[in-house]
Amino acid sequence: MFLTVSGWILTVLLLVVGMAGCFVPMLPGTPLILLGAFTYEWMVAAPEHKLGWATLVGLTALMVASHIVDFVAAVIGANRFGASKLGIWGGVLGLFVGVFFSLPGLLLGPLLGVFAGEMLSGKDAQGALRAAWGTLVGNAAGVAARVAVGAVMVLWFILAAWH
Repeated sequence: MFLTVSGWILTVLLLVVGMAGCFVPMLPGTPLILLGAFTYEWMVAAPEHKLGWATLVGLTALMVASHIVDFVAAVIGANRFGASKLGIWGGVLGLFVGVFFSLPGLLLGPLLGVFAGEMLSGKDAQGALRAAWGTLVGNAAGVAARVAVGAVMVLWFILAAWH
């Protein structure tokens, strides 16, 4: 009984924190949602209420897809607004440096990195700002996609656990 209650608490906690992580850059949102599903499968589900391999593989595929879409959205946003390869690499470097400065660093790091990369590639300040803006637009699209995928994962889990 204690394991079942603990399993439910841990499962719900992972799902809730996972959804929050779809919004907050420091939290691995969709991996936490997936971990919540596996926690349910291992600690809570009776044999007749297991999620099944199709659900677990599907949730895993969605988690992987959310990370790919998130990365691709940022790159497409930067490219669409004229970022060069040096600007994109600056954004990646800015993201890694920004990790050490909490949420403001995660938000500003890629923008400053793209701006610096564009300036180094010979663009004027206006062109560099345009590319940095594209990164911001792409990141916003990535967050929206991550939230949508996270919501689908939670809904899929609920429907699978319900039956």
